[in-house]
Amino acid sequence: MRSSFWKGMLLTDWEQRINAILTGIYLYQFVIWIMKEDGLWLPETVAFVTGTLSLVAATYLIPHLRRVWRVSIQFVLIIGLHLLGMGYHYVAVQVTTWKSALRWVALNAGQLEPYIWFSLIAWLTYLFAMWSVNSRLRVFVLMAVSILFFAIRDSFSTIFLWPQVAMVIFCCFSLLMVRHFVKLKKRAPVIWETITDYPSSILVPIGLIVGLITLVGLLAPTVDPVLTDPYTAYKVSRGESVPLLGKGVSVTASTADSSSGYSRDDSHLGGGFQFDYTPVMTVETSKRTYFRGETRAQYNGKGWEPSSTEKKLPMNRVNLNPLPLDPRFDLSLLKTQEVTQTVVMQREDVFPVLFGGYAIQRLVEVNEGENPFQRILWSPRQSELRYVGKTNYPKEYAIITQEPILDVAQLREVNIDYTNKPEWAEYLQVPADLPERVKQLALDITKTGTNSYDKAKLIEAYLSTHFPYTNTPDESKGKSKDFVDRFLFEIKQGYCDYYSTSMAVLARSIGLPTRWVKGYSSGVSPVPDQGRDFGILGQLGEDVDKDAAGTYTIRNSDAHSWVEVYFEGFGWIAFEPTAGFALPNVFPEQTPPPVEPSTESEPVTAPAETEQAPSFTWLWLTLSGIGIAAVLAAGVVFFFKGAYPRAWRMRRKQLKAVNFNQKIIVEFEKLLRMSRRKGYTRLEHETMREATARWSKQSKWMKNDLETVLELFERAKYSQTVSSEADYQTVSQSITKLKEQMK
Repeated sequence: MRSSFWKGMLLTDWEQRINAILTGIYLYQFVIWIMKEDGLWLPETVAFVTGTLSLVAATYLIPHLRRVWRVSIQFVLIIGLHLLGMGYHYVAVQVTTWKSALRWVALNAGQLEPYIWFSLIAWLTYLFAMWSVNSRLRVFVLMAVSILFFAIRDSFSTIFLWPQVAMVIFCCFSLLMVRHFVKLKKRAPVIWETITDYPSSILVPIGLIVGLITLVGLLAPTVDPVLTDPYTAYKVSRGESVPLLGKGVSVTASTADSSSGYSRDDSHLGGGFQFDYTPVMTVETSKRTYFRGETRAQYNGKGWEPSSTEKKLPMNRVNLNPLPLDPRFDLSLLKTQEVTQTVVMQREDVFPVLFGGYAIQRLVEVNEGENPFQRILWSPRQSELRYVGKTNYPKEYAIITQEPILDVAQLREVNIDYTNKPEWAEYLQVPADLPERVKQLALDITKTGTNSYDKAKLIEAYLSTHFPYTNTPDESKGKSKDFVDRFLFEIKQGYCDYYSTSMAVLARSIGLPTRWVKGYSSGVSPVPDQGRDFGILGQLGEDVDKDAAGTYTIRNSDAHSWVEVYFEGFGWIAFEPTAGFALPNVFPEQTPPPVEPSTESEPVTAPAETEQAPSFTWLWLTLSGIGIAAVLAAGVVFFFKGAYPRAWRMRRKQLKAVNFNQKIIVEFEKLLRMSRRKGYTRLEHETMREATARWSKQSKWMKNDLETVLELFERAKYSQTVSSEADYQTVSQSITKLKEQMK
């Protein structure tokens, strides 16, 4: 008795329950897509919409519940979810006039905005989807449209949506399976009763098939795609880099940024890469250094671009004389150490600059005395040797650099405020929409610093110790539109571009002028085995003297970026925030390397968001919605209860019945036309009954079906009796049987 009760509970509205669960999973794939888009929805919006989908799905698990009650419960649960989630508190208003009534509605209902509108739309979408899945055709349409949408968005963006495509296919095919079992229940009740008595007879084979397919998919080897992804093909056709690796694409163009190397476009940073150990150059140097390339001052929220000032900077022709300095930068307190470097290129690439230690003082030789100086320009502001030719990049060149000697005690005495100096605005620029939590984090990190140098070192130490290095950061964790904000608060892992950009922006947030630098780290000499195992981190192995002179091999895997901070009297000083890296700085002989400022501080949290007063923006929409709902409800009641609607429904039923008479006549006429083609003709003097009687003698197997069809045909055509749908089904089945036998 008890088993029969639970069996009845489980089988009651079983198709509706399964449809609800599968529909909820299907709709949640769109929520996942929105979560992957940069800042499309706030996290609170995602939470409320997800909660709404879960609550609506749960109401379909309640058996023996009429539709009107289920919809009412869903609405109440959605409102309750937002009352709890928004911290609702009742606001009492004395209602005496219509204006005070409007004020009461605004102060109470307004507390649920704006998230309530997203949840209500999600609810209505759920109801529409539940209606759609009751038809096999509509399920196919949903599946096709959804797959097309996800495929296009995946192909022409840097987000991964193929898992959502797989889940959509799974849900839609499962819904089609449910539709099949529903029809089986109606058409073959005996078989259905057997299945319900022995559910394992169908569930076990289905489970085994799904499990086997899943297992094969997990164990199958990864196969590289044959065709290039449309997104990659589009970007490559425009000569742009593809910033994300492993997107299921086949990249054949050299411009696709799927491996390490010197980047040409830094306007959109992020994604992952693979270490490429191809040699770029060898450098014979009197001291180990980084090899500086270009600088950028304009941060656009996604990467770096040349600022408007940088695009208009004057250039100087290069000769054998010392290169001029920019008078804007004060170097009166700076002491330097001379370093000589000879660079031999190992590749045919044409770079926009000549690489060397910082800062280059003089270009000594190019291509063993050839000196094609006409193609080399000097930018004093950026300390860059620009190469303006498109071919014949120098195979070999020699330079002399003056490396800064860092006197930490003197650097700590520099504490100038640049925020009110317009000439430094380009080095303090941050996007107007930079999240406040980034600025607050900068203040929290540097609150123990008493001078500019210590503040810069605190930021450097915080980044290098709090975030792990990886060449394949998990970008799916990122929701924020801003690259730095996404790294600091969401992804929390990355490589040099993530660290250096974050330090530059954090330092600017507290008034320190910075510029972003890219080039190559020191390389290795000779290359130890661990260099191949750990990529650019191999330069820190025990076999490498960090400050030794020698010939260093620079590879694509050594491509790197770092930060320079300006100090009055010393100029631009380099900082290395990337975890696992260390700058080969020079310090005065009598001064030991400085002790890093303590990074131990109170936990840093994102700044609290300020509450906003309830808005009257949606007030009239709310009232209009209530009014429209009331009118619709009244219309529904009138339709089902009014005398005129009842009469209209009766006429519709009669017309429908008449249509069945006509359908029977049409089907019979089709049978006659086919019969003539098969040799069963009607003579001119014969009635239909005489002709069918003759056919029955000719083919006795036709007798029963012909008599059934003829009787219903004569009644439909000559009598006043209204044929039913059952009569039409009987005629259709009999005619189908006759046609098959005539073949």
